Amino acid sequence: MSEELLLDVKNLHIAYQDNPTVMDVNFTLNKGEVLAIVGESGSGKTTVIRAILGLLSTGGKITTGDIVFEGRSLNNLAKREWQPIRGKEISMIFQDSGSALDPIQKIGKQFREYFKTHETLSDEECDAKAISLLASVALTAGVDILQRYPYELSGGQRQRLGVAMGLALSPKLLLGDEPTSALDVTTQAQVVLEMKALAKNQGTAIIIVTHNLGVAAHMADKILVMKSGRVVDSGMAKDVLENPSHEYTKHLMDSVPTLGGGRYVE
Repeated sequence: MSEELLLDVKNLHIAYQDNPTVMDVNFTLNKGEVLAIVGESGSGKTTVIRAILGLLSTGGKITTGDIVFEGRSLNNLAKREWQPIRGKEISMIFQDSGSALDPIQKIGKQFREYFKTHETLSDEECDAKAISLLASVALTAGVDILQRYPYELSGGQRQRLGVAMGLALSPKLLLGDEPTSALDVTTQAQVVLEMKALAKNQGTAIIIVTHNLGVAAHMADKILVMKSGRVVDSGMAKDVLENPSHEYTKHLMDSVPTLGGGRYVE
């Protein structure tokens, strides 16, 4: 794993309509590292990763602090400055990836447009790359899927499409907002392995928002626990899971079911 710093989130405060939502979030991420952000619904997890990509919902703004990516502040970038970053440098897998697909364009055309925004490829090269990506997320009928419209696919298939598009350009930083929550356990495992391979083989750093401590324990080098907009626990995954410092983290650990005398996170 590289020790080269990729992302530095410093004293981050975010508000919606001037109501504080996220307060005093700090963390760093090196190339190839995986950070899991866990916590209850409404704790600010998704807000943090949307802020990194400049995609806060209407009314949301960073009020204090900075997000520095490869030595460059991402605060207040213009739309044209974001264009070469989104997708190529930083990519995001949304919780409901199907909603991000164009309902009136075939999947193959959407892949072609996505690739050609950042790379010079022929239609045939785009299709071959797309089929390979689809196979990596357990969509083996790639040729057929490229000819379909989003409404012709199941919710799980559309989510896997979103994962494939997030991985498509081998970004330096991959953000995942509950990317596996809509998938069956077998496909979840395959997607998690694919994301881990991306981090290991290409040095991609990953931030994954998840309610699943098992996923966090399996994937993450670091864990950050959020509650009510604040970080209440953070550190290396092993330390947080084995010696949680905050009562809320202990409650999260206690909520994990046991099987055969051991917890899934162990």
